[in-house]
This record gives sequence, C-alpha cells and structure tokens, in this order.
Amino acid sequence: MSAELTIRRASDARSRKKFLKLPFQLYRFDENWVPPLMRAQAKIFAQKTAFFENADMCLFLAERSGRCVGRIAAIHNKAHNAHCGDKTGFFGFFECDVIDGEAARLLFDAAQSWLAERGLQTIRGPVNPSMNAECGLLIDGFDSPPMALMPYNPPEYPGLFESAGLGKCKDLYAYLIEAHKLLPGTDAYERLERLGRVLRRRHPEVSLRPLDVRRWKDEIRRIMGIFEEARRDNWGYVPITENELLETASELKMVLDPEIVILAEVDGQGAGASLAIPNVNRGLSAAKGKLLPLGFLRFFRAMKKTREIRIFGIAALSRFRHQGIAALLLLETILRGMARGYVTGEASWVLEDNYMSNRTIRNALNPIHYKTYRIYEKPID
Repeated sequence: MSAELTIRRASDARSRKKFLKLPFQLYRFDENWVPPLMRAQAKIFAQKTAFFENADMCLFLAERSGRCVGRIAAIHNKAHNAHCGDKTGFFGFFECDVIDGEAARLLFDAAQSWLAERGLQTIRGPVNPSMNAECGLLIDGFDSPPMALMPYNPPEYPGLFESAGLGKCKDLYAYLIEAHKLLPGTDAYERLERLGRVLRRRHPEVSLRPLDVRRWKDEIRRIMGIFEEARRDNWGYVPITENELLETASELKMVLDPEIVILAEVDGQGAGASLAIPNVNRGLSAAKGKLLPLGFLRFFRAMKKTREIRIFGIAALSRFRHQGIAALLLLETILRGMARGYVTGEASWVLEDNYMSNRTIRNALNPIHYKTYRIYEKPID
C-alpha cells in the first residue's frame, strides 16, 4: 500500500474512541457481525473494570494517512502469571483491514514490544481481555452469527495471524444442539431419558433445582464457587476475584433466564451446576451498539423472540462425579430449555483435548460441531 503507515498508542479519550469505533467501520456490510455495547467496551478500554485490578493493557492503532485501518490491545494479565507461574503476555481486540497485511504485522510487533518491556516471553491470544471473557479466533464456521459472548471475525484473519508468525496453541469447539433431534420418539431422546432414569434410581440423594433469584448474590456465589473448584485444573484457568464475580453477576442479571440455570445438591450441599443464558446477541444486533435512547426497547423486543441459548458449562465437584451429576444437569438443562421454547442451543466452548466433555456432548446430544475457535501464540523475540 502506498499511503504511509503509522502505529501509535491509543492513550487518550479521542484515540480510544477511534479504537472503539473501528469494528463498526470494518464490519458495516457483514450481516454476521454482532455490534458490542459501546458503553461496556469503552469501560474496558479505559481499564475501569474489575479485571484491571490485576492487569494492565496498552491499546495500539494502525493508521494510513490519518485513516484508522487496524487495532490491537497488549495485555499483561498479572493474575495469570501469578497463578500459572509463567511469563505469558496476551493480546486481544484485534481488528484490521483484511488486505493490509503490513498493518497486521506491525500491530503484532507493537504488542510484542510492549509485553517484552515487562519481561514477558510469550504472546498468546486473542482474549478480550482474558480467558474468562470472550476469547479465540474463529477459524471455521463463518456462515452464521456468533452466540452470546463468543467472537466473530472474517475468514482472512487466520492468514493475518500466521503471516505475523503466530501458530496454534489450542482449539476451542462450539457444538450446535437442535431441539427437533431430541424430541420424544428420537433415539437421542430415548437415550437421555434412559440415562436419567438409571441415574435417578441409583442416586436418589441428588436433587436438581433452578436458580432462586430471590437470593441472587448468594446463588451466583454458590454457582461460581462450584465452577471455580471444578475447573481448577483446566488449561488457561485463572481464579476469578470477588469483584469480577459481582461485576459479571450484575451484567448477567438483566438477561438471565433462571429456569435454565440449574443447581445440583446432595443433602442440601452444592454438588454441581449448569449455566446457560438466552442468546443476547439477538438483542445486541437489534440495539446496534447503543442502549440509549431507543436501544433498550429494540434489545428487549428482540430478546422476547429469541429461541436460542448458549450453555456455558456444566460442572460437578470431584467428590460427587461418580453420581452422574454432570449427565443429569445436561439432561435437565436441555429438557427445561425445550419446555421454555428454546429450539437451538450452543454448547461452548470446549477445549479440543477435553476428551470426556467432547465425548459426553457428542454421545448424548447428537450435536453438530459447527464452529472452531483458535488460541494462537508465539515466543516473543
């Protein structure tokens, strides 16, 4: 490209606004892109969320003759390095003109340099801004919009990453579950029903119930405590702080359907949980990035019509796993979701090498592995 390219930090309100608005420019003709809430993203870019109590971030813009053509965030997640005992830096919020490979390479160079100044030895991502949030680059399944809190990007982005020297670290799978394949009379339904009968007969001490919104904070703490303990040994795990938990709970409260958030208890003690939410991306698409002045109305009007859910995860504490709690939670989530009128679900994301979860989902639900996301990394020179 002939116009002069410059890479600069987005360190003031005006440049952060450019950083924020770039995707709206790049995706303006892409029907599958879902506009984020600009207010929520601006809060992240100003580093005013709970995540930044233990992290730093630097935003970079790529410009040609004053026109913004790309962006990237370099992220120093101190909590990750303290927990994992490594020197990994992260990047996220990458966007770039797909024909501007030079801009992409120089953006990655800028992010690496910033991370190297902090003694970090590897760059990994994309994470927006962490593995506890939206993460991964879409590498397969570009023909439909993403589900709630899952990313989307053009098919050219993997090539831009690889041209900048990044390679595969881990793949994350998303499975599409269609209700019509699980209706009474289908083989999948009969398998689920048979499994449920066997498990309930063997373990009558296990009880299932939906989330009690009257005890909101206590219930959310209980659910997240189960997930934290259950996934402690998972790749990429970093403990969530109390402030992050409360912040997430506040964001979810507006859109949660308590009937599809299930707790498993044994003698009144939390033993497992299933977390699913309606596909808020339907509402976000309608709101077009803004809730004011009329975005709220568009958002909630669209949400009333959504018939999709995303199943974030199913967790069972290790001392209860022999009681088939994970399978019971999966069955209960699907049956309750169908009863509530949801006709499509996405189970995501699942690590490619989490063989037990992949096998359970494939065998029980007759799903379609319809999207794959990739975490990239490379040593910092």
